[in-house]
Amino acid sequence: MTKTSSTRSYAHSRAIALAKIREGYNCELRCGASLDIHGHHILDYSLGGEATPENILVVCKKCHDLVHAGEIVVDTFDYRPAKL
Repeated sequence: MTKTSSTRSYAHSRAIALAKIREGYNCELRCGASLDIHGHHILDYSLGGEATPENILVVCKKCHDLVHAGEIVVDTFDYRPAKL
């Protein structure tokens, strides 16, 4: 199946919703927050990562921003603070 914006939208939304349910709507990283929860692809979608709950890390906005800033490294399923 070719990844298009329409298939990504449905698959992406569904995967994030299922991952949030799996994690009880709590951040999987540092804080365990339950507000402003996002889904982050462990293996980026643009690099071939699947839109599945297994490839979604449930994170709060603060931790999500830290992941994108490189302050938290998400390397497969090993989530840890980045070594500076």
